[in-house]
Amino acid sequence: MTKNHDFKELVDRNLSGLNWNEQNRRKVFSAINEEERPVKKVSTTLILIAAILCISFSALAAGVLFSEKYEVRNVARKAMESRYGITEDLLALFTSKIEEQENGAVTIEYSAPDEGFPAERMGKYTVLVKGNEASVSWSNDGMSSEGGLKAEAYGREQLQMLLHDYEAAMQELREMGVVSGKSEAAPNPRLTGEIIWTDEDQAEADRIMEEEKAAEEQRQGEIANAEASGHYTMQDAVRISQKAIAEAYGLNQVQLDRITYEPDSTVIVYDEGIPQANLLFWLWQRDDQQFTEKDGQYWVLFNMDTGLVENILYDTGLAGNG
Repeated sequence: MTKNHDFKELVDRNLSGLNWNEQNRRKVFSAINEEERPVKKVSTTLILIAAILCISFSALAAGVLFSEKYEVRNVARKAMESRYGITEDLLALFTSKIEEQENGAVTIEYSAPDEGFPAERMGKYTVLVKGNEASVSWSNDGMSSEGGLKAEAYGREQLQMLLHDYEAAMQELREMGVVSGKSEAAPNPRLTGEIIWTDEDQAEADRIMEEEKAAEEQRQGEIANAEASGHYTMQDAVRISQKAIAEAYGLNQVQLDRITYEPDSTVIVYDEGIPQANLLFWLWQRDDQQFTEKDGQYWVLFNMDTGLVENILYDTGLAGNG
């Protein structure tokens, strides 16, 4: 392996993941030793190596866990709460889409799902983030949000009703005609009276099981490929993600010890060819499953190449969509 190739690998690994271990330490100091030729001018290679050392140690000392994209989303979340009182738990009622602008700004759009929610009254929020500054607008700005669920626009009050008493709120909305009623599926005539399991039934069941098996094998294969092509393992992803959840949400050690990871829900997605693991964690603080503050789902998007958390989606699960 050539010296240039060694240095390229060193730059790639340290500047992408800011990952420091004994192997990297040996590589750096080995490269430094190669600079022993008595020259009056410090080489570019040595300067870059020193810069990598400073960056790596600074990042480790600061406990870097979050990517720039995460920080952008965090600025947007704070702006939503400041302007409209929409806290992060309420944001779980919306889907989000992020888009980078040519001027370096980022636009994040929060919109309600069309199915199962009064999307038109909930409206759409658009946050423009540039640096640490953000401006927010709502598609229902200027409309009244007074009058409970009878309001023409649903702000913080109505969103809390949907989050904390979803079934009662949706029942009232169905009675008001704001959302359509639940569709009743036609009963299967083969499931009435005496049920006879036929060869066709068994063949269909076998087909479904084979499809599920193939899907699981594909999921496991994608995880293995992500580990092979990235710089981090799933064990790393779980460990760092738990630390990120604790830091982002101020969890104490008792709460952190109650967090459970659900490996069967892990999926791999790609952003510009970079593998990212979407991991699901649960927190239930009471054995009787009664809700306590900070309970619910934590979906973490972990970059397998850089080792940084790209996003955390917190969902209380109280709205029936957990």
